Amino acid sequence: MDVRRNFKVARVAVVAVVLAAAMVARAQDRTSVITEIAVEGNKFVTTDSILARMAAKVGQPYVQATLDQDRETLERLGFFKAVDVRATPLEGQNWKVTVQVSEFDIVKEIRIVGNTVIPTEDIAKAIAVTTDRPFNLNDAKPSADAISRLYNSKGYFALVEQLEPLEDSPSTVSVVIREMMVNSITVTGNTRTSERVMKRLIKTQPGEAYNDQKFVRDLQRILNTQWFERVNPSEKQTEDGFGLDLQVDVKEARTGQVIVGATVDPRSSFAGQIRLIDTNFRGTGQTFGINLQQAVTGGGLSAELEYTNPFIDRHDTSLSVTAYSRLIWRFANNTFGGSSSISDDRFTERRTGAAIGVVRPFSEQMSGSIGLKYETIRTSDIQLTNQNGFVKQDGNLALLSFGLTSNRRDLDLDPARGDWWRLAIEPGFSHISSVGGAFPDRSLLGSSTFVRSSAEYRTYYSPQPPRTSREIDAARRVFAFRARYGAISGRVPFNEQFFVGGADTLRGYQDDRFWGRQFFASSAEYRHPLQKSFNVILFVDYGGAWGGYGGVNDFTQSNTMKFQLGYGVGFSFKTPLGPLRLDFGFNQRGGSRAHFQIGTSF
Repeated sequence: MDVRRNFKVARVAVVAVVLAAAMVARAQDRTSVITEIAVEGNKFVTTDSILARMAAKVGQPYVQATLDQDRETLERLGFFKAVDVRATPLEGQNWKVTVQVSEFDIVKEIRIVGNTVIPTEDIAKAIAVTTDRPFNLNDAKPSADAISRLYNSKGYFALVEQLEPLEDSPSTVSVVIREMMVNSITVTGNTRTSERVMKRLIKTQPGEAYNDQKFVRDLQRILNTQWFERVNPSEKQTEDGFGLDLQVDVKEARTGQVIVGATVDPRSSFAGQIRLIDTNFRGTGQTFGINLQQAVTGGGLSAELEYTNPFIDRHDTSLSVTAYSRLIWRFANNTFGGSSSISDDRFTERRTGAAIGVVRPFSEQMSGSIGLKYETIRTSDIQLTNQNGFVKQDGNLALLSFGLTSNRRDLDLDPARGDWWRLAIEPGFSHISSVGGAFPDRSLLGSSTFVRSSAEYRTYYSPQPPRTSREIDAARRVFAFRARYGAISGRVPFNEQFFVGGADTLRGYQDDRFWGRQFFASSAEYRHPLQKSFNVILFVDYGGAWGGYGGVNDFTQSNTMKFQLGYGVGFSFKTPLGPLRLDFGFNQRGGSRAHFQIGTSF
């Protein structure tokens, strides 16, 4: 009986404890219920929007951790300067939650300061902050990043120091930009080239915003002169981190040359040569040169005087003047027409005259040119028994030229990226006093005019990263393409037509193999560097000339458009005397030919 009684007592006690705990829990729930949520201080963001973002709801238990989380959630919306979420007890142990917000004002003005190189309207378009809506703090970082990207896209560097409403004018958003500036520029190693010339080459100036693209162009301009073997740039930030001290260390090349020796000309075979030239005379950037050449086959001396000044005014207008008396061998060395190698099968053309040209830059990439040439032409050394193997159109020739050129290549001497194009028109006047040979038509005698027009486009692409100021002349794998077209109206002398064939137009064929009043020539190359100064090149040429004078000897011509194909492999070398090029070309007729030239192809 005692055991049963004790068991009943224990069971009653357990039930009583459970009921008591349930009553306590229910009482606690009643004291923790949220019965009201009030939103205060909002004018632009609706109350419903705020309540929808909150985890705390009317009728749910009051938990302070939930309210703390709601405060952080509302702050992350970005519309509020301050957010306060508090709970206060009500009668009957209920709770009221009050959400107090302080909103940003509607943006009436965006005030951008500190920008000197990027227009204010461009910056305003790039940022996420706009007028006529409340400022949102979440737009600040994306807007600052957008400004930095805008500067970087144009080669500049900048930091956004402030992007927020002003305290004394809450409807005005202040954007404060700090641009990277050029503190100083120092050039070392130029023991011969004058400081004045270096300042003309380096357009970047102390006190202006630093532009990496502009500084790279400065380094390219220095290298393009070929007055320097090496150009090494360096930079150092100032203590405040917003200035750069730039230094350019150069090693000057030998620009003065005295050459006594032999040379090879496609038309004149071997010739003795004396050449004196300085392309940076006394460090002024001017060119003075004299070239004397005498072919071993006779015909008289060829002489040429040249002068160039690249800085005749503050706009970097360049002037070039040439006076010459050149002997040109035509139809020579088994390469033009007949198969005989007897010297009497050749004839010479002496051209004596002068040329002057002026090039004026309009911008960093665009320039215009004007030129004038006048010369007399006299033919001699003609074998009278072979009247068809030469062309005689002696007389006087005057040629005026106008050109427009765009140059966006990264490096003129060895481009890896960018493009280049030129449009030219050349009105000409000729007075023919004597004719003979293959075209003895006396109707060609007298005065006539003609207009020669041409267009050329070049483009370059490298799969490797663009060159920078730290590797301005780094070797690159390059795909290059060039296309040219020309047309002539009016009566034009034979040797003023367009000629196609040889190293510069159609490799694998003899020099000037095709001619006409119209021409088209295109070339595609892949250039692969084996070393910094040695490239192997694969090339394809396609083009022709048509609609001009008839054939001479075996050089048949076409009156209609007819193109030829050439292809092969070549090698380019960088030497102290300049770049050299050797190409081995094959043509579609099964022939082949080697082409040597001083300089690059394009």
